Amino acid sequence: MKILTNHLGYETADYKKAVYQGAEGDDAKSFRLIEEDSGEILFTGNAQYAGAVDRWNTGSYWVMDFSPIEKPGKYILELETARGKVRSFPFEITVYLHTMRMLNAVNYYFKAQRSTGEWLEEDRCLPFHGPREGVRDVHGGWFDATGDYSMRMSHLSHSTTHNPQQLGWSAYVFFQAADRMMESGNREYSMMERRMLDEGTFGADFIMRMQAPSGSFFTSVLRIHSLNCVHGDRGIGFEYHHSSDQFSEKAETAEEETVRDQNYEVSFRSGGGMCIAALAAASRHYYPGTDYSQGEYIAAAKRAWDTLYRNNERYTNDGRWNLIDEYCALFAAVELYKASREYEYLSRAEEMASRIMNRMTSHGDAMAWFDVLPGEPFFSASDEGMPVLALLAYAEIEPDAQEKARTEAAAEKAMRWCLHLTSQGANPFGYPRYQYRDDNGQLITRFFYCHESSAKPWWQGDNARLASLSSAARAVAERTFDKQFQEELLRFAQDQLDWIMGCNPFDACMIEGYGRNNIQYFFEGRYDFINCPGGICNGITSGLHDEEGIAFVDKPTGEVTDNWRWAEQWIPHASWFIMANALKKR
Repeated sequence: MKILTNHLGYETADYKKAVYQGAEGDDAKSFRLIEEDSGEILFTGNAQYAGAVDRWNTGSYWVMDFSPIEKPGKYILELETARGKVRSFPFEITVYLHTMRMLNAVNYYFKAQRSTGEWLEEDRCLPFHGPREGVRDVHGGWFDATGDYSMRMSHLSHSTTHNPQQLGWSAYVFFQAADRMMESGNREYSMMERRMLDEGTFGADFIMRMQAPSGSFFTSVLRIHSLNCVHGDRGIGFEYHHSSDQFSEKAETAEEETVRDQNYEVSFRSGGGMCIAALAAASRHYYPGTDYSQGEYIAAAKRAWDTLYRNNERYTNDGRWNLIDEYCALFAAVELYKASREYEYLSRAEEMASRIMNRMTSHGDAMAWFDVLPGEPFFSASDEGMPVLALLAYAEIEPDAQEKARTEAAAEKAMRWCLHLTSQGANPFGYPRYQYRDDNGQLITRFFYCHESSAKPWWQGDNARLASLSSAARAVAERTFDKQFQEELLRFAQDQLDWIMGCNPFDACMIEGYGRNNIQYFFEGRYDFINCPGGICNGITSGLHDEEGIAFVDKPTGEVTDNWRWAEQWIPHASWFIMANALKKR
């Protein structure tokens, strides 16, 4: 029995919630918010019974809301139950807690992930893995994950509909965060704004080096032995189109596929769209000390757009466009228009936005979900909020009021559907549910990313997805005229960040070096992959053998000798966390 809170505390203007984890029959009743130093009771309320969740087997839950309190200070929650009083760990309520302290921490995580030293030197003259000939200077970039010292624009391309946006998205997020800080007019953000631009331009410079002669970008710099710098061990990577060698010595289709130049280069969905968006954004921001000029950034972005818009099908694994291509291309077109003010890019943005809205399946008049392909609902372990943000980015540049309103209404419908799914059944943490179609064609609703997707055997924790949906919820909340819906969105947005920062059934903060119970990454019984302070781990999943169960494996077991699915840090988690906090109104 314990009270679960956001370990980092709550900002004064945020919705504030704690969850009591106990047993059925505990009969949790009234609670008090107590100022730690003075012992003064600032707030009292009644805990709301929520019950047990699916087959989590983690107890029953009661929810305590103390949102009205905005006085900065250090507090404790005390709850009356049938088994006596329960007290929380102390926590803070303060101003700019997450937007300043945590943005700074996660920003420095990226700085620690920069490729340096012997790896950087090796990458100045790097050959290709496989049959492609030649060498390239592709130094720089951020290591993709704790256990993967590669640099990736995306992966899982063989899955067709599960490409996560990786390095290009991360670079783009830094420029977006800097823009939000500038728009706020808050002078306290001046140093943070500088740090965001510093990291964004570092990423943009690497993307420039990764541009292929075709105009597309190379998909990755791969390191086979992750923790060793062995000459000739690394190279510019490629992806098979129909299977992956990520978890084995050889891809299933290695003998069947002919590896061509396109296997080394990205489509819109496999990182190209976000690389273009990042370069176009870099061209709007002067930052001294970069390796390229603003003019070079925009020229490279335009060249990449021309190549991919005309030839995207040649770079995809299935020879067609899907929703992921379209929302990534929409971000690219929006940023190209903002940087150039050329009508062509506004026209292409309108085209992509229309394609995305045409992929929506309505549920009544007020709700709709996105189909990634006809009849196949979109779901993502990392980027589920991205199509909503892409539509709203387009709405910001659309001059026609009617088209702008139609686009914002589509984004609102998508988030109404998300909140509708979330509200089904016991859900004390406000965790967003997935909807997907299984192999039998049935629509399934579950809490965590499924084990049997087309990306299998890849599955992992959802922390990037949570922050992406938090971002989408805040962005829609800024635009909706429905005050009740706005409140629901902001509560939902905060729930996702609270989960990442400790308000979850394992009482674990997912940010290394902050809060309590940080998970450590082990491999074959050894803790070789040391997580970096400020980085965010993959997070909680469904049960190993029960999709309606729950797991967070923090110690070696007879079955799990490598807990990467839960403990490994990955740059999309950190990128989305930055975006979610940058979107807060300050």
